[in-house]
Amino acid sequence: MSYGFFQQELFAQNLEVIRKFFKFDYNSLHAIGAFLYTVAGRLADREQLDESLKLLKSRYGIFSEFRAHLTIPMVVKISLAEDPEAYLEGVAAAYSALSKDFLLGDESRLLAATIMYDNARMEDLDSICAHTAKVYQGMKENHPWLTGQPDLPFAVLMALQDEEAEKQLLDAEGCYSIVQERFPISKDAVQTVSHILAIGKGSPEEKSARFLDFYDTFREYGLKLSSESMPILAVLANTGLSAEAAAAQTRENDEFLRRQKGVGLLGTGGDLRRMFAAAITSVNMIPEDPAVFGALSGTVLAVILAIEIAVMISVISATMHSSSSSGN
Repeated sequence: MSYGFFQQELFAQNLEVIRKFFKFDYNSLHAIGAFLYTVAGRLADREQLDESLKLLKSRYGIFSEFRAHLTIPMVVKISLAEDPEAYLEGVAAAYSALSKDFLLGDESRLLAATIMYDNARMEDLDSICAHTAKVYQGMKENHPWLTGQPDLPFAVLMALQDEEAEKQLLDAEGCYSIVQERFPISKDAVQTVSHILAIGKGSPEEKSARFLDFYDTFREYGLKLSSESMPILAVLANTGLSAEAAAAQTRENDEFLRRQKGVGLLGTGGDLRRMFAAAITSVNMIPEDPAVFGALSGTVLAVILAIEIAVMISVISATMHSSSSSGN
């Protein structure tokens, strides 16, 4: 699969197709599906979506993690694959490989399996799973009350890098110590930020300074992000962009998304919409140099997807809990 410059018109078309096909799902999940099609440079096809959904349903029951909040991104990824059946089988194999160290299955493990399969060779799954387990255990030791299954996709992303687990964990902890001084009550989000910064190049001090610069610059541009959404700025901090250029393009993207039917607010106060706007900036700013484009695009998209889905699930769960409570 090749990735290209994010086309706003194509996103609008894809969003319309996804909204009509998945009528009863959340707008935020529609946006994820449209985002995936757009970065692949493809127009969503209703017939392909239907075939992919039928394939998913034929293999997994309604209570499977494959059929929960990740249904739309899973169906989209299956439809984008050259061999849909092989793609689903590959993700399932990665999911099973993770079960050796992570017995509890949930959507975080499925997302981790998807990231692993998208960015690694099948013959490397066992070694990556072992590296993932080592990283995750280190996360638990450093922050036992913060670390949970939602951190598993980020452990996989760290395991996909060609570095020792000990060095990665020290790097992440260095970033955590610096960033949490600015956000002492947002420790979950700070931990996610530290995981993403650990994937990037540079010392913890350099990467943390870039992240904080992006945070301050985005606020100056009127682009406020909640603590849950601010990890997207860590993605941008890892790209080597200037904070001003990234903020300017993100504001332009946000204005575009604001006009799209079904996107609008995308959550309380437009926070999720601004997160998507920053994600679009991240994709657009991937260097065009073929020597670095392929590998970097895969990593950036994997991190973006992990952030977006984690936030979506959190928002959806909170909404369902609120509705349940008000009904009692």
